Amino acid sequence: MSNAQTVPLIDTQTIIAATVSTGSFIYDLKGIDRASLQLNSTFSIGGSTGVITLSISNDGVHFVGFSIAKTVTLTGGTTDSALFELGSIDYVFLKVSSATPSAGTLALQGVLYGTGGSQVW
Repeated sequence: MSNAQTVPLIDTQTIIAATVSTGSFIYDLKGIDRASLQLNSTFSIGGSTGVITLSISNDGVHFVGFSIAKTVTLTGGTTDSALFELGSIDYVFLKVSSATPSAGTLALQGVLYGTGGSQVW
C-alpha cells in the first residue's frame, strides 16, 4: 500500500493491522521537504517485542537503508511508541517494515508530519 501527500500535513495511517507475521507500508513523500514519523504499536501480549525498520527509495521498488540505520525495537507492555526525525527529505519513498513479533500480534500506526513544497524558500 502507498499514499501521496500534500503539505503541510499530519497523516495517520494503519501501517500494519494486527498480525503475527511481517508487514510493511510505503509512504510517497513527493513534495515534502522535512518530516518526522511517530510509530504507535499495540501488542496483543504484554512483554512482546517487535523490530521496525525504515528504508528509502527513489523508484519505489529497490529500497535501501539510511546511511545511519533507522531501526527501533518496540518492547514492554502492550503499547509503545517511537519517533523518527527524518529531517530533509531527498528521496521519494519511505518504507516502514516490521519483523514478526516475538509473541502474539502487532498492530502499528504511523503519524507522519510533513512540511515543505512551494512553501519552503
